Amino acid sequence: MEKIISEKIKQLLKRPMLIVMIFFLPLIGTIISSSFLEKVQSDSKIPVALVDQDHSNMSKQVMDRLQKTTEIQFLSMNEEQARKQLAKNKIDSIFVFPNGFQQEVEAGNYQGVIDLLTLPSSVATEAVREVVASEVTRLTTNVKAANEVRFLYKVYHIHAGPDLWKEAYHYTDNQWKPKPLMTIDYEAQGTKKHKKHKKQGSVQMTGYVPLWGFFTLLLCCITSDWMIKERSHLFKRMKTMQKGLYGYIRSVSAAYAVLYVLQALISFALFKWLYGAESYGVLLYMCIYVIVCVAFSTWLASESQRVGSYYMISVVTVTGLSIIGGSFFPVGELSATIERISQWLPQHLLLYQHTLPLMFIWKEIAVSIGCICLCTFKIVWNVRSIK
Repeated sequence: MEKIISEKIKQLLKRPMLIVMIFFLPLIGTIISSSFLEKVQSDSKIPVALVDQDHSNMSKQVMDRLQKTTEIQFLSMNEEQARKQLAKNKIDSIFVFPNGFQQEVEAGNYQGVIDLLTLPSSVATEAVREVVASEVTRLTTNVKAANEVRFLYKVYHIHAGPDLWKEAYHYTDNQWKPKPLMTIDYEAQGTKKHKKHKKQGSVQMTGYVPLWGFFTLLLCCITSDWMIKERSHLFKRMKTMQKGLYGYIRSVSAAYAVLYVLQALISFALFKWLYGAESYGVLLYMCIYVIVCVAFSTWLASESQRVGSYYMISVVTVTGLSIIGGSFFPVGELSATIERISQWLPQHLLLYQHTLPLMFIWKEIAVSIGCICLCTFKIVWNVRSIK
C-alpha cells in the first residue's frame, strides 16, 4: 500500500501544472485576498482626525490608545490639515486636544477638555464622542486614584517614595486591562506547566488561515476530477486487478492527501514568516482540515457524472460552505443562527488564530473525523454502483 502511494506521488510530482495548483495557488490567493480584505476593512472605517495642541504625556497617551481602535480610523494631523479634510468631507469629525489638556485632567476636570469640530453631515459623531470620552474618563479616574493615594499617605504620615503618584497612577491604569477568563494547570513531560488560555465566546476575526481554507478546499475539488475522468476507461479495468478498485482509489486519495499536508506545512511556515502565526497548534488544525478537504472533494467527485457540471457544483458548494463557515467574514454579524451552524463545519477549526488546546475544541475535531468517515463510506457506496 505504501509503495503504491509513493509511486503515485512520484507520478503526480511529474505534472508541473498540478504542483503549481496544489502548492502555489492557495498561497497566492490567500495573500492577495487577505491584502484586499484588509484594504476594504480599512477603507470602511470611519475616518476621524485627532489634533494634539497640548503635546503632553496624557494627550499622547489618549491618542495612542485611540489609534489602536479597530472600528474607527483615527488620524493624527495638525488643525489646518484637519479643517481642510473636514471641508472636503474626507473625515467625519475633528477632536482637538487644546493647550492645558493635561492640567485640566490632573485637576479632575473632564467636561469640555476636548474640542469637537464637525459638520451637519457627520454620521458617527456621537459614537466617536463616546469612545473619546471613555479614554478621558480613564485618565481622570487614574489621576483621582493617584491623588487619593498621595493624600492618604500624607494623612497617616506614611513615608512615600518620589514615584508614589506615578506608581499609583499606573496601578490604577492596569486595572482597566482585561484578565484571562480561566487559568489551566497541566503536566507536560513530567514538569508542571502553567498556561493561560482565553476561552472566548466567539472566534477570532477572519484572517489569512480561514482564507487559505477556502482556496485549499476549492483546489482539492478541482484536483479530484480524476474520479470522473478515469471512471469510464480505468475503473472497470481496476476491478480485475489484485488490489482492486478500492485499493486504487485509496492510494490516489492518500497520495493527494500527502501533497496537501505538505502544502499545509509550507503554507504555515510562510504564514509564520509573514504574519507571525503564534502556535503550532494552528498547523495541526490545518493538517486535519486538508484531510477533510480531500475526503469531501473525492466524495463530491464520486457523485458527479460530468466534469463541467462538477466544477460548477464545486465552486458553488465550496463558496457556500466557506461563507457559512466564516472564511470571509465573522458570520455572527449576519445571524446568530448561522453562527451556530458554522460551529458544525470543518472551517470552524481554522478560525482559532490564537489556538486553543484540543480539549477545548473537541466538537470541531469530532465533526472533522465524522465528516471524513461519512465521506469515505459514501465513496465506497458510490464505487460499488460503478458497472
